[in-house]
Amino acid sequence: MTCDLHRADLSAHIDGALSPGERVALDEHIAACAACRTDFASLRAVKHAVGRLSSREEPPGAVRARVEALRFSPPRIRRHRVAWSVAAGLVLAAGASVAFIVTSRDSSLTGELADILVADHLKSVPEAKPVEVASSDLRVVAKFFAGKTPFEPVVPALPGAALVGGRLCKIEGRHVELLFYRALGETLSLFVADRPLAASDCRAAKGHTVCGTTRGAHTLLLVGQRPRAELRALLDGASL
Repeated sequence: MTCDLHRADLSAHIDGALSPGERVALDEHIAACAACRTDFASLRAVKHAVGRLSSREEPPGAVRARVEALRFSPPRIRRHRVAWSVAAGLVLAAGASVAFIVTSRDSSLTGELADILVADHLKSVPEAKPVEVASSDLRVVAKFFAGKTPFEPVVPALPGAALVGGRLCKIEGRHVELLFYRALGETLSLFVADRPLAASDCRAAKGHTVCGTTRGAHTLLLVGQRPRAELRALLDGASL
């Protein structure tokens, strides 16, 4: 059973509408799938927020419809964004100080995200797998990503680093750029996304360092084995 089919059952799980066998199977999947686990927590928080409203604070039908739409929304639509807007709608509809329980994403660089990025780095670097576009020309590499990502591609220039190429990658089911540079005596991976995935901080993971920063509407996440001060200097000097 795919994640998409599991997600269609998340709302029913929260409402207690699944059979015991279905509930056990879905619980096992949620425990093993980070994306579904996040979706489940977001949907449950929204439903609990609706349930805590008193009768005089009953949200309009449109708001309730958006809550229920979470279980049927297409896979390409991120549930975090939908949940955030629903939570905001609840605040407006209730006219009260209901806390934003559901957000688009915690802006911290989590250990889970750092582990995922390091794993992708190790299996995707040119030494392990041929790149999809091999070039040191920023424009050539940016052109490769055109139409493949849900945002306008950018290929940053890193100070003292030589661009090697790149490949298309996914983070949380969303296509992002994965760029490779030679710098500091090793191959570094730079993930480029179009939304805040992490704050401007660094985290150690699996013998590597992951540093993140945001530039306008883009998030840059750099992975390598060098000390964080060196990776941070590269990110701080990156030009788009």
